[in-house]
Amino acid sequence: MNNRQPLKLKLTNQERGYYSNMWMMANSGDASKLGGQQAVMFFRRSNLSIDKLKEIWKISANTSNEFLTKDEFYIALRLIAYA
Repeated sequence: MNNRQPLKLKLTNQERGYYSNMWMMANSGDASKLGGQQAVMFFRRSNLSIDKLKEIWKISANTSNEFLTKDEFYIALRLIAYA
């Protein structure tokens, strides 16, 4: 478990709706978190390198290295868009 301060992300209503749809597409199980394997399969659709996705995971995964919360997932999506 990490002891870092959680990152804060301000989203417009349009972004929140879009990211929420992405969350539902990626997450077929527990609504409160997205497992690493599911996240990797979803994020690989971005065509970013595995190394770049690992960097994004390290920045986003504040709660655990094994899953992302919804807010952490949103941060990862934003970072993927920037990359």
